[in-house]
Amino acid sequence: MKETTKNNLSFFGFPIMVILFCHIIVKLLNPVTTPYTWIPGMISYWLISFSIVYFDCRKRKIHFTKYLKGTKFKFYLIVIAIVAGFIPFPIFILHFKLLTAPFLIGSWIFVALVNPFFEEIFWRGYLLDHAAKLPVFLKIIYSSALFTLSHTFIWGVFAKAMLTPELIISVFVMGILWSFIYLKSKSIVLPYFSHLLVDIFNLSVLAMMNLLPIVMHF
Repeated sequence: MKETTKNNLSFFGFPIMVILFCHIIVKLLNPVTTPYTWIPGMISYWLISFSIVYFDCRKRKIHFTKYLKGTKFKFYLIVIAIVAGFIPFPIFILHFKLLTAPFLIGSWIFVALVNPFFEEIFWRGYLLDHAAKLPVFLKIIYSSALFTLSHTFIWGVFAKAMLTPELIISVFVMGILWSFIYLKSKSIVLPYFSHLLVDIFNLSVLAMMNLLPIVMHF
């Protein structure tokens, strides 16, 4: 098989495989694991997406920490990262009082710290750096669209908030912004920081457990 064909198969096939595999996992488990389906869903999502990144790095004879090094901290990129991170801040202001149980607080913080790393290194790092011969703007659109579909087809199986038009539009826009920041800053550090703010402010674990009133969704 030609190298170009292999590159195209991995570029187009692997992201879809991640979404389909995790969709099947949560679909099968949801009837018996509700409202904690997000836990096996997250674990599966992190493991399979990072495995793809890891073996791709081995193939290219680089270390995955390459995505964390050499960040260009330009002022305008920092501003964009912070502004994007504060988009769901109204959700936090309105509903942070729902964080009453230690499990909710702990899992909320843990997911906010860990999830952005796995998502940024896959959807931004792996896909945007991939050898598939496509214009960069098409890679950005493709990566952002699949990033959005991952939210609806994986988390949307059990979390109503993940299926709202507000979430779909905002996740797609954030995907484009984080792609831009990644390409200009040369690492996932700033996208990770911005994504961390989003996952802090959108109270994502509460949304995944359907504990947030559906008023605003990001």
